[in-house]
Amino acid sequence: MRISYLLIASITVLFLTYAIHSYFTYDFTVNEAKKTTLLRNQAQANNIMQDLDKYIDQKIADFHDLTQIRQIQTRVAESNRNFDPDSDLTELDSQIDAAADGKTTPFLKDVLKNEISDELRDFATAYNNEYNYDVIKELFVTNQYGANIALASGKSDYVQADEEWWQATKNKQIYVGPMKFDSNYNDHVMTFAYPILDDSSDYIGTLSVSVKLRVLLQEFVNDADVVNAAKKTVVLLDENGNVLFENGNFFPTETPKEYFSSITSDNGSFEYTLASPTFVSYASSIGYKDFSGSGWTVVIEQESSVVDEFEELEKNFLTSTLIGITSAAILGVTLSYFVTSPLAKLSKLTMRLGKGDFEAKTPKSRIAEINSIIDSFNEMEVSLKKLFKTEKSLAEANARIKNERLTAIGELAASMAHDMKNPLGTIQSGMDIIKRNTTIDPQIGEVIQRMERAVSRMSHQVEDVLNFVRITPLSLRPVSLNTMINSAIKSVETPKAIQVVVQGDDITITCDEKKMEIVFINLILNSIQSIAGQGKITIRISKANGNAVIEIEDTGSGVPQSVISDIFKPLVTTKQKGTGLGLASCKNIIEQHGGSIKFQNNPTIFTVTIPIPAN
Repeated sequence: MRISYLLIASITVLFLTYAIHSYFTYDFTVNEAKKTTLLRNQAQANNIMQDLDKYIDQKIADFHDLTQIRQIQTRVAESNRNFDPDSDLTELDSQIDAAADGKTTPFLKDVLKNEISDELRDFATAYNNEYNYDVIKELFVTNQYGANIALASGKSDYVQADEEWWQATKNKQIYVGPMKFDSNYNDHVMTFAYPILDDSSDYIGTLSVSVKLRVLLQEFVNDADVVNAAKKTVVLLDENGNVLFENGNFFPTETPKEYFSSITSDNGSFEYTLASPTFVSYASSIGYKDFSGSGWTVVIEQESSVVDEFEELEKNFLTSTLIGITSAAILGVTLSYFVTSPLAKLSKLTMRLGKGDFEAKTPKSRIAEINSIIDSFNEMEVSLKKLFKTEKSLAEANARIKNERLTAIGELAASMAHDMKNPLGTIQSGMDIIKRNTTIDPQIGEVIQRMERAVSRMSHQVEDVLNFVRITPLSLRPVSLNTMINSAIKSVETPKAIQVVVQGDDITITCDEKKMEIVFINLILNSIQSIAGQGKITIRISKANGNAVIEIEDTGSGVPQSVISDIFKPLVTTKQKGTGLGLASCKNIIEQHGGSIKFQNNPTIFTVTIPIPAN
């Protein structure tokens, strides 16, 4: 009897242990299913938001191209010359309508009927025809005084100088306005405004365009339709939580979403009870290239019933286990064989999926509920695999396009730079002959000095281009760092208000002297150009871990935060007259020598590390 009791007790403990194990296994599976569902929806929301930001940036670029039309620039400049702000502004009425007959004050009588209005009207018509509805609600141009000189579409005040967007373009900034309802057109629109610049990059006028919101959301609606087909709801919220789009409808309600207060970061996920328990995943607009973002948020809602069957199965199994403890040991053994093993495999599958292994498979079970779980996981695996495959293809395509463009730009730049070297040499030789053989008037001498500085700057930029696109073999020999750095300092025209100090012991390295001197000339020039007025450049030489370390620190204004991550990439520059290849060229030369270059802000320090040859 005691053996029977021990046997029953052992079986009971076994069942209890198995029951506890199975409970936590199911609980883990349910939690992992929830996490996976939320993360998948969050990734989709991020993709949709990025597509929307990119699409709006493309539209901004489309309209910006209009400011480059020579006919528009010429007409605006002519208007500025003929315009008398003291008298002409007083003649202007309050508003002009593109549908009017053009009869107005003497100065503005041709606003509706001139070559700019015709040019813009043709553009607006072509744009509207592309979408088969009225996309552009308002399109007009002002001169530098804010007076409207061309109107292709919509209604507009004659004078725009008091508008926020006009003030922004006057400061040479592109203006992207908020989404708003315009009573003139009984529709929601977004306004973009662009500065019109002349050949000297001086502000001469403004181009303004108001676009129907629905055309900006066209790609978003297409993405939403794809996600909605998977029994999910895609919602677009404005910065105040009001619904812009949901279930195929624009502006379906006038009240903010009830869960908007729970959206506290750029992206995330949480559970919320709407009509039923719901998974909510979201991603906010962070902008794309020149577009800084709209403040909108894409939300994907999905009923949490997608994992309800896990929880139901957990309850049923726990109940069956408790009954099995009092009924028979065989039932526990059977359940252990048919349930625990598949769940353990399913748990391993979850972990492998979490690590990105989408080829993992789980064999079928003899229990229908377990098979249902396995089928759900397999469907989730297929969806994730497709999603990651799509993202990988997009990334590879973008990288391939970028590499092809850089290659083409490099070949063209190398050809142009090579062709420019001979004419620049001829100009320099001619100026040397004039200086040697002519008694030069002081004014002419000053002109020749300016020409020499201009030729020097152009030659330096040509060398930047050639050094970046042309990788020649290194001519290595031992070189003194002190000698090379001092030679670089003498090669650069340093203002008297800037002090250059070299600190540390001299170190001999093996390098291509000409190429490395170009590196130091570029870095010293960058420091000089970053200092406005009086300042100091400190060059420190030291040894560390068998390397020569050269630090170039300046008291300049530093590098804008938006450029820091791309500072060594080609075509990235903060200077209007720079090529954007200087630092990229420096990095290439240093890496040819087996070294490295780093950058830090506040204070600005470039750190060059070059290996010291072993004795």
